[in-house]
Amino acid sequence: MDSIFLVVATVVMTVTVIFGGKAFWDWRKNRTPQLDLEELEAERAEFLQSNFDKATADFKYIEEAKQNISDRELAAQVKRLQKVAKNLLTHLENHPDRISLASKFIDYYQDRAVKIIKQYQELESTQLSTGKVQELKDRMKLTLSALHDAYSDQFEHILNDQIVSADAELTVMEQQLDAEGIRRQTVDIGEVDEFGNVRIDTDLLNNPLGGVDRNMVPVMTSRRKRKRDNQITESQQSFPEEERPQIVQRKLIQSALAIFLGSIGAHKFYQGKTFQGVLYILFFWTTLPTWIGFIEGVRYLFMPVEDFYNQYIDKK
Repeated sequence: MDSIFLVVATVVMTVTVIFGGKAFWDWRKNRTPQLDLEELEAERAEFLQSNFDKATADFKYIEEAKQNISDRELAAQVKRLQKVAKNLLTHLENHPDRISLASKFIDYYQDRAVKIIKQYQELESTQLSTGKVQELKDRMKLTLSALHDAYSDQFEHILNDQIVSADAELTVMEQQLDAEGIRRQTVDIGEVDEFGNVRIDTDLLNNPLGGVDRNMVPVMTSRRKRKRDNQITESQQSFPEEERPQIVQRKLIQSALAIFLGSIGAHKFYQGKTFQGVLYILFFWTTLPTWIGFIEGVRYLFMPVEDFYNQYIDKK
């Protein structure tokens, strides 16, 4: 009896092992791999933070060392480097996922900049001025100058995906505009209008708008446009402010001559218009020059100084 039970138990265990092992193997073969993302993200975050801390520490060291550099040329080169580095680090701070793309900048270029500056300061502290020392200093300055381009290239490398994406989007848009017959022109950005707003001149469109051919898309109301045009006109009619007293004096003299001696063309002779002055004298007997001179004198009197300057002085 015991022998039969032992045989049966052995068979059951063998069958269980065979089919159980096959089932486990099939499950393992067909299962979907699952990563421990939480642990992976934690390790990646630690790695990115460590790299960013190193880059920040190197930047701060160079920034402090810059204050103690007596050589103006070297100080200017370091200042240019720091400007690019600051912008790059600010970008990485805002986009920490791109820190891994900056490994060459962090571990090589900026690291080498730190070493070069340290070596330069050590040479400076020796106060040696031999030819060999000076040659080495010059090579250091040339290398730092070249590092500026390396910094910029690394920054561009970090932005590569963004640049490629923007370039592709612009290409598609340009093709669409070309297909619709819309002409593209240079964009003028950054000028400030009279209202204190930064003006952005978009592409001029040479297609009919509302059935009317127009050269540009209106970007402000007619009232604002008239105000802008008036201000532009006034700025074009400006005159030397230091000459204002002389201009006012000339305006008053010309007005008085026209009002009181306009019948004989005195104001025309004063303006240097001799021919017109002679005509006034010839037609003096008709009293017409008297009335015309009076009207002109009143107009001179109440004319804005700017208009008087542009009409009667600037044209000369």
